[in-house]
Amino acid sequence: MSILCVGQIVADIVVRPVDQLPHCGQADPVEELKLVAGGCAANTACVLAKLGVETSIAGMVGRDSFGDIALSDVASCGVNISGVVRDAVVPTSAVIVIVRSDGERSFLYREGGNERLESDMISDEVISKAKYVHIGGGMKLSSLNMAEFLSRARRFGCITTLDTDWDVSGKWMSALESSLSKVDYLLTNEEEGSKLTGVEDPIEIGRKLLSAGPKAVIVKRGPLGAVAVTDERIEEFPAFEVQVVDTTCAGDSFAAGFLVGLSQGWDIAKSVRLANATGALCTTQISHRGIVSLSATMGFLRGQLPV
Repeated sequence: MSILCVGQIVADIVVRPVDQLPHCGQADPVEELKLVAGGCAANTACVLAKLGVETSIAGMVGRDSFGDIALSDVASCGVNISGVVRDAVVPTSAVIVIVRSDGERSFLYREGGNERLESDMISDEVISKAKYVHIGGGMKLSSLNMAEFLSRARRFGCITTLDTDWDVSGKWMSALESSLSKVDYLLTNEEEGSKLTGVEDPIEIGRKLLSAGPKAVIVKRGPLGAVAVTDERIEEFPAFEVQVVDTTCAGDSFAAGFLVGLSQGWDIAKSVRLANATGALCTTQISHRGIVSLSATMGFLRGQLPV
């Protein structure tokens, strides 16, 4: 079973812990400072590969040192990077991730390849090899015609999924609406879902988005877990408690766990429980380093569920 992740590839400079910035001219010590691959598509692809799924990625990075490091990091997880376009003029999208001592984070983001990715940069050959096509960070892919791309993926028989991310342009539903009827499974979080729908309750967010066309809507709620909404049922899933170090990739790891469940033929409830496990384990180390294999993740999951 092959999954193609499309979208954000970012060079992440992760710094922790930082609870306040130093005064001008001063330097404060930190425990960790790492340059790793990030971005919704890259994070999800890496976790999928570590969970044993045949995974490829399509996106755009620059011909620069950030692009070299990001792609090397993604490839080291076992992801096929042959679908990534490299541009000599456009820089790799990059972000400084400032992680507080409680694991919450803030971002300083520089646009680049993510914002220049277009549908025709992703070949039919790359799409046709996948059973699932997942768009990671759709709301930041400002040059990608998502509706056209998702329709093309469906013509190849692919099951389509989309994870939203924060829309820095402020367009929200006007940018997403035409794509929703082409998405089989939509993932968002409470904050993004509220901006998309104008409501705050996660169940109502799910209902509103479901009415636009997806088969199912999953609303991520961070430490409160997740809500799954379909025509047949609405179900809430509590999060698992862990010692949080860094929440940076938690939502993307959640998406990977959910996709693994779907690819195994599991129902939505079982898939969301695995997603909660991958999301929780992700937060125990920087980036997605807390996730090592499907067997380890399933072991963690079995230890969390009631007997």
